[in-house]
Amino acid sequence: MSSIDLGAAIYIAIKPILKIYSIIFVGYLLARYNIVTTEIARGISNMVVNAILPCLTFNKIVTNLSWHDIKEIGVIVLSAIVLFAVGTALSLLTNYVAKTPKEWFWGLVFAGLFPNISDLPIAYVQSMDNGTVFTEDESNKGVAYSCIFLTVQSFLMMNFGLWRLVGYDFEKADDDSDSIPDDSDRVANNNIKDKNDDYMETTSEIIKNKELNERLDENLPNKTLHDEQSAMDNTISHGQETFDTVPESLRSIDSLYSSEFLNNEADSAHDNVSRVESLQLFIPEAAHKRIPSTSTMSDVFKTFSDPLFGGSSAYDQPSRIDGQVFQNNTNLKQMHTFSSIPSYMSVGSLRKRRTSKTRSRKPSINDVIEEYSAVDRIKTGELDLSKPLTLTEDIGTSNVNIVRADVKMHDLESAYQKDDDSQIHSFEEIKNGVHNVPSNVETENSSDAEHYAIKGSLKIRVNNFIREHKLEWLVYIAINFCRPASLGALLGIICALVPYLKALFVITYVHVHLAPDGEPVLNFLMDFTAYIGNACIPLGLLMLGGTLARLEIKSLPKGFMKTAVMLTALKLALTPVIGVAWTNKLADLNWLENRIGRFVMILTFSMPSATAQVYFTAFYTPVGPKHVQMDCLSVFFLMQYCVLFISLSIVLTYALKVNLGV
Repeated sequence: MSSIDLGAAIYIAIKPILKIYSIIFVGYLLARYNIVTTEIARGISNMVVNAILPCLTFNKIVTNLSWHDIKEIGVIVLSAIVLFAVGTALSLLTNYVAKTPKEWFWGLVFAGLFPNISDLPIAYVQSMDNGTVFTEDESNKGVAYSCIFLTVQSFLMMNFGLWRLVGYDFEKADDDSDSIPDDSDRVANNNIKDKNDDYMETTSEIIKNKELNERLDENLPNKTLHDEQSAMDNTISHGQETFDTVPESLRSIDSLYSSEFLNNEADSAHDNVSRVESLQLFIPEAAHKRIPSTSTMSDVFKTFSDPLFGGSSAYDQPSRIDGQVFQNNTNLKQMHTFSSIPSYMSVGSLRKRRTSKTRSRKPSINDVIEEYSAVDRIKTGELDLSKPLTLTEDIGTSNVNIVRADVKMHDLESAYQKDDDSQIHSFEEIKNGVHNVPSNVETENSSDAEHYAIKGSLKIRVNNFIREHKLEWLVYIAINFCRPASLGALLGIICALVPYLKALFVITYVHVHLAPDGEPVLNFLMDFTAYIGNACIPLGLLMLGGTLARLEIKSLPKGFMKTAVMLTALKLALTPVIGVAWTNKLADLNWLENRIGRFVMILTFSMPSATAQVYFTAFYTPVGPKHVQMDCLSVFFLMQYCVLFISLSIVLTYALKVNLGV
């Protein structure tokens, strides 16, 4: 390959960065205008993690690596550990020099520990396969090397559970909040209490509304009116038990108000939005003029009942629907339900309007927190972080269930334990009829009893063995290998390193019988994984842009900017220098001989922090107005991606001219 001048090297280094930032900007716009909401983004993220990424890693590893590359694979694993160790050391150095606020110490450690070695390096390497510097085969091998880096990081982050590091900041914050009450939380609670009291008073006002009774008197038979008035009086006098006697129309509106507005009481108290203003969100725009700013809830409902605004109500029309006269209280309730509430107040319409409202407002980090936060489930014990989470989500929402649904572990434990000494019944005791399988353990037929006895006894013994020898950590690691992302990489490495297995997927030097089309018999799986895997990096970059669009800064601890500036400089300026020195040393030892391997090594050492930290932090963040850890992380990420464009261009230009001699 002929040598190129410095200007050409700079252009070659910058061009992929421009493409990457363009995709990120599109993702930013999609999130900024709520074309891709937080719920949709999480669904796409789950799809990438569980289907697209495993296909990409399996395809690239099997296609481009073999047992001849064992040395390179070992060097990459070693280099990944060195990279993580360097990042951790720089984080601790930053904490020592800049005096990082205690609210973000573990977030600082995590940010230095794990870089973004998935989307950005792969996207960059794939952009350089035009033959100017690397051939297509070299580029594909570079992607396979990046997948090995990603596998090591995923193993440490998920299998070893290091993603839980960010949670220690919140444990400290909880301890501090328990010892020193927060004035803002106390004020919010008082506002919520006042809101509930006002709501009950307003409900009573609606029930006792004399105008409502007068309008009913004009249209309803005396007996029906008497029943309706009795229901209202009973409602006022019987306190908590009276909700069932409220007319269905009022109950419908009450349920609507409760479900739509009282579920987010903290947000309502924080935003200080009145009930009338909230209900106006669901009224046609022309009706707003009919409701003064000082109106009560009864005024709002009178507007609902106005025929001019879709409220053909029982209060204004005879008690007749489709020719049927309603003569009893039950029919009256049904009439109120279907006629006094406008069509646009149905549940489906409310959801549509709520979605439309969500899409019209500016996205914020609160959307991410509300989507991912699991603080309530953690505090109640519903979610145990010491056990593996569900394996088919980017961040699990519950613990994985490793026991079959037909025989639960607690059922088996109660089935095969004696009452006197809590010893497990032996199989012979059950077989001889001394003890029977209890009725709470369901079996398909009588012959299943012995099967479940053996299986249950074995599971209990294994479970007791794990607890006695404190091997829960080993079970945690093993179960997380079943994650699709880990499984795809693991199967890919096994198939790539075993020649006869690899020959079933791609053509190698090993002779196997081929399919009639001249391809290996399982080559269709390679086409399948390649086709799906091609969507991984564009979607990942779009999600990265959406994440950056939702970042926001409300309040920062004192002295945090010094921490953010220092860690950004160390991560994007000093770490690449260490990466270049490390790569040169590996080349001198002949441990890393090919050009694409050296380039990927330097590229990986130049990456910013992993964006997954945003979602891990949101997982631990309580829903509310205060989220200091997320504010700190937002500043750090925005600062990194502003500097990355310059730092990456300089580092890769140097790598092309000096390390590779292009």
